Amino acid sequence: MTTRRLMMQATVALAAIAAVTVPTGSAQAQKRGGEIVMAQQAQPPTIDGMTTTAQATRNISLHIWEMIVTRDENANVIGDLATAWTISPDGLTYTFTLREARFHNGKMMTSADAKASLERYGKVGGSPFMRPVKDMTTPDPRTLVITLSNPVPGFLEQLSSPRAPAVVIPAEEAGKAANQIENIGTGPYRFVEFRPDSHVKLARFDGYIQNTQGTGRDGFGGKKTAWVDTITIRFVPEGGARTAGLQSGEFQVLEQMPTPTAKRLANDRTITTHEMMPWAFQVFIFNAAQAPTNNPKVRQAIQAAIDPEEVMAISTDGSYRLLHGWQYPGTPYFQGDLGKENYNQKNAAKAKALLAEAGYKGEELLILTDSSFKNHNDTAITIGEQLKAIGMKVNVRVVDWPTALSSTTKKEGWNAWPLMMGIEPYEGPYNVVSFFAGANARMQVQDPVIDAANQTLTTALGLAERQAAFGQFQKQMMEQAYVIKVGEVGIFQATRANVKGYKPYRIPRLWDVWVE
Repeated sequence: MTTRRLMMQATVALAAIAAVTVPTGSAQAQKRGGEIVMAQQAQPPTIDGMTTTAQATRNISLHIWEMIVTRDENANVIGDLATAWTISPDGLTYTFTLREARFHNGKMMTSADAKASLERYGKVGGSPFMRPVKDMTTPDPRTLVITLSNPVPGFLEQLSSPRAPAVVIPAEEAGKAANQIENIGTGPYRFVEFRPDSHVKLARFDGYIQNTQGTGRDGFGGKKTAWVDTITIRFVPEGGARTAGLQSGEFQVLEQMPTPTAKRLANDRTITTHEMMPWAFQVFIFNAAQAPTNNPKVRQAIQAAIDPEEVMAISTDGSYRLLHGWQYPGTPYFQGDLGKENYNQKNAAKAKALLAEAGYKGEELLILTDSSFKNHNDTAITIGEQLKAIGMKVNVRVVDWPTALSSTTKKEGWNAWPLMMGIEPYEGPYNVVSFFAGANARMQVQDPVIDAANQTLTTALGLAERQAAFGQFQKQMMEQAYVIKVGEVGIFQATRANVKGYKPYRIPRLWDVWVE
């Protein structure tokens, strides 16, 4: 038999294997092949994932590249390219053992690639976490040693953050400037093309080496399987067009669907909606440097008066939950019922008594909000109406988003500001606490208790000590009412009904997903 005929028979056999569905132990079976077209709102500013915090890039880049460590379904740190790591007793040396992985160009990954990637991240990355890194060595191709100049208890959390992910690229690409690299990773999908104002296309990487430590999808990690042949991410800024495309079958996945639309289509058998809960904190930040909110009694009165259920129901159109804590349940820093008595009080009598105690004489409360985010605007208006009911004079001023961001960094010109905090609570306690600590604290005053908690959180090596420090932060925030955490916001992602295996997360994960 000729070599050519043998190759032809092998090709036919491989095609037959590819067409076979694989039982999963449930009523469904995974199927290899087909295409998924996903519509997302924004065009990515770049595909170079480590250089930007843009969600539009993250949706794409985390299919192409992998990280040394990443986050699981509950946002806890897990290995991705690392199978294990140790930390020296002094907190200065991190030793990572790396698994076998193959780049899309066929090259096997080594610790030299990981080292070069982090060196590049220190120059062009979207986070400053590499600043305390003193040295990196590679004793062998599977070992990476990182030495810090001072202990950073949150180093793993920063290294694993998907905000601007510290992805691993080939060492020969690492010397290139931002946005100049070839898009070569170790992920389950490889880059094909980027057409601005149109789409990005990815294809299954048949040489992908799975993380065998995992049993399946787990956050951004786990044992990933690429079932579909190609993924096309289309840029469709108009919400109605995205929904119409999903209904017609032009799109199989939507990055985000408005809650009212998701409810309206709940009985449409051709579409499946997926609620991602939680997605973000909805908070109401006070300016504690300007009257009348420089008086803690006034802030506490507002805290006592508001009805979070009404605010969240209106501002989110129904995708929300009420929870007082400043970290998510299931994570190491969740504080249980600490401070719960200050949340969801809906006590008008208490609020009026606190206003009287504060000597409030009808001074104007200026709530600053923006025209870009509907939930910000609705939160401002709803809280404003609730405060008018206890006798406060309220002025809601609407500006554009850049003006709102800029104005609320100043100590005058505003009293309160609604904000949706998305990635910060997901990442863990460090970015949450630092947002309200130091000279640039967003409530415009420095609080020594919060500053001390931040110092302990960022220097103490013991987890229990750091957890206690976060508890001090949460208690002080709620007792002083610097910020009201109103509730937790969810979003809806959506798929065609024949898209199977999909589970919502911080990006639409299209690995472990197949088309029936």
